[in-house]
Amino acid sequence: MELAARIGLSAAEWRQMTPRELRIWADAFLERQKQKQHERKTAIYNLAGITRAMIWSKHPPRYEDVFPEKTGPMDDDQMFKTAQVLNKLFGGTED
Repeated sequence: MELAARIGLSAAEWRQMTPRELRIWADAFLERQKQKQHERKTAIYNLAGITRAMIWSKHPPRYEDVFPEKTGPMDDDQMFKTAQVLNKLFGGTED
Protein backbone atom coordinates (compact mmCIF):
# COMPACT_ATOMS: atom_id res chain seq x y z
CA MET A 1 0.00 0.00 0.00
CA GLU A 2 2.97 2.32 0.64
CA LEU A 3 3.93 2.17 -3.04
CA ALA A 4 0.36 2.98 -4.06
CA ALA A 5 0.38 6.03 -1.79
CA ARG A 6 3.70 7.21 -3.21
CA ILE A 7 2.44 7.09 -6.78
CA GLY A 8 -0.82 8.80 -5.91
CA LEU A 9 -3.32 5.95 -5.92
CA SER A 10 -6.18 5.88 -3.45
CA ALA A 11 -6.74 2.94 -1.12
CA ALA A 12 -9.82 1.93 -3.12
CA GLU A 13 -7.85 1.90 -6.38
CA TRP A 14 -5.07 -0.09 -4.72
CA ARG A 15 -7.51 -2.73 -3.45
CA GLN A 16 -8.88 -3.31 -6.95
CA MET A 17 -5.44 -3.81 -8.53
CA THR A 18 -3.43 -6.91 -9.08
CA PRO A 19 0.28 -6.78 -8.21
CA ARG A 20 1.09 -6.69 -11.93
CA GLU A 21 -1.19 -3.69 -12.49
CA LEU A 22 0.39 -1.91 -9.52
CA ARG A 23 3.82 -2.50 -11.00
CA ILE A 24 2.68 -1.10 -14.37
CA TRP A 25 1.35 2.04 -12.63
CA ALA A 26 4.57 2.38 -10.65
CA ASP A 27 6.68 2.08 -13.81
CA ALA A 28 4.54 4.70 -15.56
CA PHE A 29 4.87 7.02 -12.55
CA LEU A 30 8.64 6.56 -12.54
CA GLU A 31 8.81 7.31 -16.26
CA ARG A 32 6.76 10.52 -15.78
CA GLN A 33 9.08 11.57 -12.96
CA LYS A 34 12.15 10.98 -15.15
CA GLN A 35 10.57 13.01 -17.96
CA LYS A 36 9.77 15.89 -15.56
CA GLN A 37 13.33 15.82 -14.24
CA HIS A 38 14.70 15.93 -17.80
CA GLU A 39 12.44 18.90 -18.60
CA ARG A 40 13.61 20.73 -15.46
CA LYS A 41 17.27 20.11 -16.35
CA THR A 42 16.65 21.36 -19.89
CA ALA A 43 14.98 24.51 -18.54
CA ILE A 44 17.90 25.14 -16.18
CA TYR A 45 20.39 24.64 -19.02
CA ASN A 46 18.48 27.05 -21.26
CA LEU A 47 18.24 29.60 -18.46
CA ALA A 48 22.00 29.37 -17.89
CA GLY A 49 22.60 30.04 -21.59
CA ILE A 50 20.31 33.05 -21.59
CA THR A 51 21.85 34.34 -18.36
CA ARG A 52 25.35 34.02 -19.81
CA ALA A 53 24.34 35.92 -22.91
CA MET A 54 22.72 38.65 -20.82
CA ILE A 55 25.69 39.06 -18.48
CA TRP A 56 28.43 39.20 -21.13
CA SER A 57 26.52 41.22 -23.70
CA LYS A 58 27.18 44.94 -23.89
CA HIS A 59 23.67 45.46 -25.19
CA PRO A 60 21.41 42.62 -24.05
CA PRO A 61 18.32 42.07 -26.15
CA ARG A 62 15.07 43.62 -25.04
CA TYR A 63 12.52 41.42 -23.30
CA GLU A 64 10.13 41.82 -26.25
CA ASP A 65 12.83 40.55 -28.63
CA VAL A 66 13.51 37.45 -26.54
CA PHE A 67 9.85 36.69 -25.83
CA PRO A 68 7.81 38.17 -28.69
CA GLU A 69 4.10 38.50 -28.11
CA LYS A 70 1.83 36.79 -30.57
CA THR A 71 -0.04 39.29 -32.63
CA GLY A 72 -3.22 38.73 -34.58
CA PRO A 73 -3.49 36.60 -37.70
CA MET A 74 -0.64 36.44 -40.20
CA ASP A 75 -0.45 39.03 -42.92
CA ASP A 76 0.23 38.02 -46.53
CA ASP A 77 4.04 38.36 -46.22
CA GLN A 78 4.21 36.21 -43.09
CA MET A 79 1.95 33.59 -44.68
CA PHE A 80 4.12 33.49 -47.82
CA LYS A 81 7.35 33.14 -45.79
CA THR A 82 5.83 30.35 -43.73
CA ALA A 83 4.71 28.55 -46.89
CA GLN A 84 8.24 28.86 -48.32
CA VAL A 85 9.78 27.38 -45.16
CA LEU A 86 7.30 24.49 -45.16
CA ASN A 87 7.90 23.91 -48.87
CA LYS A 88 11.66 23.59 -48.28
CA LEU A 89 11.11 21.46 -45.20
CA PHE A 90 9.03 18.93 -47.13
CA GLY A 91 11.38 18.86 -50.13
CA GLY A 92 9.34 21.03 -52.50
CA THR A 93 10.82 22.97 -55.38
CA GLU A 94 10.43 26.62 -56.29
CA ASP A 95 8.78 26.37 -59.71
